[in-house]
Amino acid sequence: MSPLERLLAEEIPIRPTPAQPWSRWTQQQQDEHWAALCATVGTPGAPRPNHSENAAQNAA
Repeated sequence: MSPLERLLAEEIPIRPTPAQPWSRWTQQQQDEHWAALCATVGTPGAPRPNHSENAAQNAA
């Protein structure tokens, strides 16, 4: 098998279908997305920020 054939045989990731603009993420979807983001940047298990923390930081 040539290098080109090996490259073409690799699984090529595809984008997930975009969410509909009128739909909302469930809490489970949000949690899964946060966990995936944390794992990607190397901070698995990091707590999610909440609105009150953000408001306090923006007010200061």
